[in-house]
Amino acid sequence: MHSKEYLSATDLSKKTAATIDALEKGLADKLIILRNNAPKAVLLSMDAYEELMEEIEDLRLGALALARAKTFSEEKALSHEQVSGKFSK
Repeated sequence: MHSKEYLSATDLSKKTAATIDALEKGLADKLIILRNNAPKAVLLSMDAYEELMEEIEDLRLGALALARAKTFSEEKALSHEQVSGKFSK
């Protein structure tokens, strides 16, 4: 199997164990499941899923950091010493 392959829903139901094994062994990282020759679902290896989730989280955090940077105010900012003093008591 290649990194992106199509599989009919019928074949998936007949070869579920072999399909999961192929994903697990890295023979494929994702499979597009077809029903009536139309893409209906995607099956991912756990590695591909975890990489995708990490990338989404990185993008989310990056967007959040950019949004916060736009509203940053030096007048309201606290120094490291101020924060340390406030929470060390």
